Amino acid sequence: MRKLINLGKPAKTTKSGFILVPVSPTNIPKIGDRVVTRKMEEVGVIVDLIGPVSSPFALVKPSKVVNEDLFVVRGYGGDRKGEGEGVGKGSRKGSRKKGD
Repeated sequence: MRKLINLGKPAKTTKSGFILVPVSPTNIPKIGDRVVTRKMEEVGVIVDLIGPVSSPFALVKPSKVVNEDLFVVRGYGGDRKGEGEGVGKGSRKGSRKKGD
């Protein structure tokens, strides 16, 4: 299950080509999150968070430039089978040291 979290409207494009988006301090995204439009068209990836904690900005490395509301895609953490992020992705079989 995926959830869209409102990131905001792009404020400006930097000289190096990144999109600067003001972010709400209550919904701070993670670096590496995918950025999409309302129609789920991929816009880019968050590469950095800058500015003061009270009014941060997200730097988005764009794959295409748009001037509409942007969203972050947050995936569900996974189920009991371990498909989400976590420790212990390997098998326990053969993990013990066997005696000679």
